[in-house]
Amino acid sequence: MKKLAIFICALSLLAISGCKKDNNNDTSATSGPSNKDMVKLIFQSGMAGYNAAGPTKSTYPINLNVDQTVNSSLGGNIHVTGSITGNITINDQTGEVQSGTMLLGFTETINDYIFASNGKNYTMNGDPYVSLAGTFTLLPGGNTFGTASSMEYSGGVKVTGDGFSKTFNFNLTIILNTNGTGGTVSGTINGESVNFSL
Repeated sequence: MKKLAIFICALSLLAISGCKKDNNNDTSATSGPSNKDMVKLIFQSGMAGYNAAGPTKSTYPINLNVDQTVNSSLGGNIHVTGSITGNITINDQTGEVQSGTMLLGFTETINDYIFASNGKNYTMNGDPYVSLAGTFTLLPGGNTFGTASSMEYSGGVKVTGDGFSKTFNFNLTIILNTNGTGGTVSGTINGESVNFSL
């Protein structure tokens, strides 16, 4: 029963990888790719690594290795490696998740990842890579997150396109929505403050 509850909890977290569109403050430059589009791709790839870990096999502690590649339909990939650790408290009578904490530590290596933004195609590469550290607090039931759930991204990417070549260095925090489908992004990209929703 405990393994089933953990499995259901993990399946419910698959919803995390979807992000809704939002027209809030995207402070990207007038030329080049949208900051929001770049951050969204990196966020979704990190969450794909999280989702690839699948259900836990232990009852209470979580200790999972992650090795997931996210391919672009246009070419290239983002390789996510790292680990998820933490614990889940389960009601022994019902098998329901009462609470949990998961800590993520990922490295995203971006290799010639092609994406579309502002009507043009761009190629993104790690410069040299992106680091992600996340803390997820599970609420009772195991399929929603507490307000302390967040992801910290830092690193750099180089983006090239038709007549465009620029390196973006960033230090971002994403406070997750309760349902895990996106969140509020704040921090800096190339020293410029950003604040928008995914």
